[in-house]
Amino acid sequence: MFSFAISRFFGRLGGFLLAAGDLFNRFFVAVQEAHANAARFEQLARLSDAELARRGLKREGLAQAVFTAVEA
Repeated sequence: MFSFAISRFFGRLGGFLLAAGDLFNRFFVAVQEAHANAARFEQLARLSDAELARRGLKREGLAQAVFTAVEA
């Protein structure tokens, strides 16, 4: 009986640890994506209006362009 209880406990603990690991992984992926978006925005913001126009962008639409490019 005791071994059954222990095996159930460790089985549940293992499932919990896998779920927690997946949660942390998703969090760090989201942080990486946010960092990449910020870097892309900063890179585009440094361009002149003429350079942005050559890329088909306007300064007012940079944030939308960054997030649209990520989703596409």
